[in-house]
Amino acid sequence: NNNSNNNNNNNNNNNNDNNNNDAASSFHYEPLNKNRLIALLGVIFSSTSPGCTIVTDSGTSEGLSKFLQHDLGLRHYRYIKGYANVIGKARSLTESGKALAEVAIETSGHCAMRENGYLDDGTYTAVKVIGLLARMSKSCRKEEEGEGRRHRASLMDLISNMDEMEEVSELRLTVLDGSQKTAKDAYDYLFHIIEHGCSILPNWHFDHDNLEGIRIMIGDDGGFFVMRRSLHDPVIIIHLEATSVDDARHQIISPILQFLDKDDSSSSSSHSMRDTLDLSFIKDY
Repeated sequence: NNNSNNNNNNNNNNNNDNNNNDAASSFHYEPLNKNRLIALLGVIFSSTSPGCTIVTDSGTSEGLSKFLQHDLGLRHYRYIKGYANVIGKARSLTESGKALAEVAIETSGHCAMRENGYLDDGTYTAVKVIGLLARMSKSCRKEEEGEGRRHRASLMDLISNMDEMEEVSELRLTVLDGSQKTAKDAYDYLFHIIEHGCSILPNWHFDHDNLEGIRIMIGDDGGFFVMRRSLHDPVIIIHLEATSVDDARHQIISPILQFLDKDDSSSSSSHSMRDTLDLSFIKDY
């Protein structure tokens, strides 16, 4: 009898394990990072501190900005790269009384909150997110009891209104001689070419509110690109978002290469970007 009971228990345990595995495999898991994490923190603070400011780095998306400001009624202050820069700006905005900056966060995940003394504290950020998930789960259980059917808590549901681009890439153009001076000269040269491009291409719109590098908004579908210098290395970085790879090639990469080709053909060889930068990343895109 004992053997029979043990066998039954083992079978029950195996069945439970299989059920749990089936339930887990039926869930669709997605990363909650970058713009998504910032959006979710916006959801949290829109209820605890309505109208507050979220300070981010320069690489955040148009969809995030629209979600924070139009959907949640918050203020989005897009600053420059470097978590210390973002945190410092949030602190100064709050201390000066210009804004109540509850969150300072980079797309890298570095995050500091006013209520935690603006400490760069990933654990504190995780606790805020887990706390929200726990409250959602509790609410779902109450709905289950009332309706007699199962609800699954999903943090992604809270940010489903945020527009996201299919294509997100970062292209790094290395200065061939490794010089910071050459990097600065090349950046200034590219800035001029791209700025001039806005007067030629009707779908390129110069972002006058941008505080780092040059930011160009593409059309009205949320596509954009930012060109900036690396904080530490002799590298020029192009961060882009578009509805597809083909759209990015057509709307962003091809025009940049055409402007470079045209400018190189009318300039002396000393100004050629081919002799200054490794352009393989954008040529092979």
